Amino acid sequence: MMLALLGCFALAAATPRDFLKLHYLNEFVPGTRAILPPVRVAVLPVGGELASGTHDVGKVYNSSGQLEKPMAVVDAGAILHDALMAGLSDAGMKPIALSAPDDAINLKTGIDLLLYCELQQLSVEKKFTAQQTIHGQYFTMVSRVKLKFMLRRRGATLYESEMEGGEDEPPKPVGNEVFFPLETDPAESLSVALSRAMGALLIDPKFRAGIASRGP
Repeated sequence: MMLALLGCFALAAATPRDFLKLHYLNEFVPGTRAILPPVRVAVLPVGGELASGTHDVGKVYNSSGQLEKPMAVVDAGAILHDALMAGLSDAGMKPIALSAPDDAINLKTGIDLLLYCELQQLSVEKKFTAQQTIHGQYFTMVSRVKLKFMLRRRGATLYESEMEGGEDEPPKPVGNEVFFPLETDPAESLSVALSRAMGALLIDPKFRAGIASRGP
């Protein structure tokens, strides 16, 4: 039993990682363009354990249920920070990127809104089955992203919420109609989940209310 477990660990360690290149899909969530006031907001570096360095975020399993390939992402916080800048700008705001938390201490005159984001979850799992279709070998894939946002002005919290984004393949059946998987690439699937989590922030009425609040 012990030898079998050691063999599994050795196999997992020897299996090369697939490094995923994530990207933000602007306007993937409908109704996110030009919906926010053109005010300046300082965007702090993304926080959370998953934000910096290299992290395993998913696995691909073959039809026998064995690990085929682990998947990893490098410096996901930088990718997410760029996504925030693009999404906020497209939504109508004027985001200013901060390179370090200390940059928030001495903001330029006229910039009193601070947006903080924490990356809490980043995961994707793809499982092949023995079933064959006209499109090839059948599989299921689940991607999840969870983000925590906080909007502050002069030390007061104006908005705080957690947003989740997901992508499931194949799409859920509608009535008697069954769909085949549309997205085959784990990087694209996880990018969709990321874009949905970002879009959920932009269309949240409470986020808009927080921006409009004068604070203390």
